[in-house]
Amino acid sequence: MTPAPLHWDEETDVIVVGYGYAGATAAMTAQEAGAQVLLLEKAPEAHKGGNSRVSANIVFWPADAETAKVYFRSMAGPYMDDISDELLDVWATEMFANKAWLEGLGMTPVEMPYVEFPELAGSDCVRVLLNGEGPVGGERLWRLVEAAVEARHVPISYDTPAVSLVMEERRIVGVIAERRGKRVAIRARRGVVLTCGGFENNPAMIRNYVDGLPRVHPVGTPYNTGDGIRMGLEVGADLWHMSNVSGPILSFKAPDIPVAQWLNLPHGQSFVFVGADGSRFTMEGEPCSVGDAHGKVKRHGHWGRQAMPLPIHMIFDETYRKHGPIGKAGADWDVSHGNLYDWSDDNLREVGKGWIKTAGTLRQLAKLIDLPPAALEHTISRFNESARNGADPDWGRKPQTLGAIEAGPFYAMELTPALVNTQGGPRRNAQAQIVGTDGSAIDRLFSAGEHGSIYSFLYQGGGNIAECFAFGRVAGRNAALCGSAAGAARA
Repeated sequence: MTPAPLHWDEETDVIVVGYGYAGATAAMTAQEAGAQVLLLEKAPEAHKGGNSRVSANIVFWPADAETAKVYFRSMAGPYMDDISDELLDVWATEMFANKAWLEGLGMTPVEMPYVEFPELAGSDCVRVLLNGEGPVGGERLWRLVEAAVEARHVPISYDTPAVSLVMEERRIVGVIAERRGKRVAIRARRGVVLTCGGFENNPAMIRNYVDGLPRVHPVGTPYNTGDGIRMGLEVGADLWHMSNVSGPILSFKAPDIPVAQWLNLPHGQSFVFVGADGSRFTMEGEPCSVGDAHGKVKRHGHWGRQAMPLPIHMIFDETYRKHGPIGKAGADWDVSHGNLYDWSDDNLREVGKGWIKTAGTLRQLAKLIDLPPAALEHTISRFNESARNGADPDWGRKPQTLGAIEAGPFYAMELTPALVNTQGGPRRNAQAQIVGTDGSAIDRLFSAGEHGSIYSFLYQGGGNIAECFAFGRVAGRNAALCGSAAGAARA
């Protein structure tokens, strides 16, 4: 927290910190409500958009608001204690309003089948929308929202991270930002909206708030380093949902690539994932598709976060090596920000780089990657027996995904836990105000999106993007009202 300076370098009505879907929505909404707005973005212009731009670009839309509340409660389970009925009502109402709002921006909604938890009560409300026909991912939705921001001439200051909130008598009156190496004091006459995402690229925060992930990388933007959480704590914000993350998913991280690469897993069958003891620990498959719901897995009838027994290696043979590129050259960050690395079709370039280890026998491979040789040999022998029998009694892989690992040489690629995003941050109320540790709202401070998300446990795909739009509108409207004639009249 910084006290009010003697001199403000700039002034506006509403400052929005972070330019993704939540920031774009809050800025447009505040402007339409009559406020002068400034968007601050930490990243350079070429990397704008945060996780929003590089996400699957799908929107969870509940076809019925009342049923949506049932589904949310089912997903949250025992983690509903800090989510009020009023907040849930606003979430459901605004989520339902998203479709019409997006159509107003020019979206052509196309439904895709994606109910992440069909067994849960209320799941029949789930619709997941794409912007027009085409594959999941890409930037069709992002381009629509970006064009709407540009059409409204919302001023955006890139390469300008907010470093501190300015508080005066328990009300937020501005932001200290950094631009071209200099501190800039920007007054907010009405309010500040934090839409600067989570902390998935802050290793210290991950170790403090999320158990079992001593080493993790983002698959989205590398600019989410928990800045807003730190600023919120400095002004007395309460935190919630800090241990809930979207992930971990198993990915690959090279030292010279800023984000983790999604695994490609071409249509071969001869591979397994093994943990530190050389044993399998999960059903192997594409992230978020095979027994894995954004990092949550069902064990003994209970959903929980996927265990990560580091180090984790993908073990495969010569047959699988020839099937195609294991690292997906074309992950979302690559697509949006230039191809950061072009993975070879036969994986041999990566073998040459040392990213993939190889040996003539499994015993030699185990020694090379410091795994117990007998344990790895036993794991592969048991998996090969499952492949020959066409059934996987340990983890339930489908018969068509089973292929014996027996054609040497053998290969090992170390995998890393990676996060799509974190959900935790400053707690918000039904008015999208950030709440202090004493339970009262911090005056003129708001939030939206992944920065203190409402999702406390299980998560439906497309839900964060939808939350960005829903609470972006709530935050933008209410921030614009602070200190305005309309706001004074309402008060």
